[in-house]
Amino acid sequence: MKWLDKAKIHDRLTSLDDIAVLRYGVIIVLFIIFFSYHLNILRGYIIPTYGNTLYHVGIERLTIESGYYPTQELSYNGGFPNFYVPAYRLLIASQSLLSGIDPMVVSGLVTITLSVAVFCIIYTFTKQLMHASAAVCALFFLVLSPEMTIFTIRALPELLGLFMLPLTLVFILANRVEGPFKLNAYVALSVVSAAVTALTHQMTLLTLALVLAAYALTQVKNKNEFLKAFVPLIAVLAVYALWQVYTLHTVSILGLSQVKYHEGTPVDFLASEVSVGFFERAGVLLLPFAAIGLAWLERTRTNKRFLLYAWVIASLLLTKNDLLGIGIFMDRFLTFFVESLVVAAGIGAFAVLHFLDARLLGSIKTTPGA
Repeated sequence: MKWLDKAKIHDRLTSLDDIAVLRYGVIIVLFIIFFSYHLNILRGYIIPTYGNTLYHVGIERLTIESGYYPTQELSYNGGFPNFYVPAYRLLIASQSLLSGIDPMVVSGLVTITLSVAVFCIIYTFTKQLMHASAAVCALFFLVLSPEMTIFTIRALPELLGLFMLPLTLVFILANRVEGPFKLNAYVALSVVSAAVTALTHQMTLLTLALVLAAYALTQVKNKNEFLKAFVPLIAVLAVYALWQVYTLHTVSILGLSQVKYHEGTPVDFLASEVSVGFFERAGVLLLPFAAIGLAWLERTRTNKRFLLYAWVIASLLLTKNDLLGIGIFMDRFLTFFVESLVVAAGIGAFAVLHFLDARLLGSIKTTPGA
């Protein structure tokens, strides 16, 4: 195989400059740190113990034993239509069937695998948006953020959503075909990714839909870019609507208990006696570096910047939807807001390092005798 050609591998390794070697070294160190504390998931007596694991495992066991995905919920005395979208549960059930491993253990293994996938997709998205060095900085903030740590060790559908949402955006970014809009491989991948996201997690679905809608609005005058966002937007909405009609026999969400009873915890930016503040959950350094990153990104004037802007604004609006009188799952939407800030903060740290490097080199050049 060409990619295993020893001569080519040798040429690539010897052509690496000092910055590239340092970059790869930092990635390896950050990955080891990130991976090591996720291994704690497998140390619980019941694997994993954090989150509503048993809530999902019940459906997964029934799916494995019966051979079909139940349309009736088992929890809360059961007997009512299954509100949860099935992608995450079917992922665990299928891997359990294929491997012969108990779904509880598979939940832990899949959680570790998905957390690594989130690590990789954050790097890929940031690299496509800005630069490989900015992507490494984003990984640093990913490792530091308490919120991202918590939601990458919980065996919940939201973890799959934390991977699927940026994956869909990566396909949009990678589609750099100029001129008239074409249904190419990247469009197909973005549609498939959006469809899977629609069946992954309702909060992820809403976040992705709002991000795509916001980005499409910024690209109204650019038909090519507009359709790159609009086509997967239609896909994500249509797939979820079909699922809800199938399971709940309606497209209306007003009757859902989560909407009717305004389930979810409001997010305060400062800590109080009854809640943990935004800075404690996101990480103290995240917001200031994210602000620098967004300002730096604006300086580039690249059209790609609007995709990150859309992600930040959409997830922030959903996080503070209580101010709009909605009041649903604000604390769950916060995780997607923090994820977008991780990317922005990585760009911010890259901007600071770039500025310091330029100032340092300038000082050296102006020093007498240098």
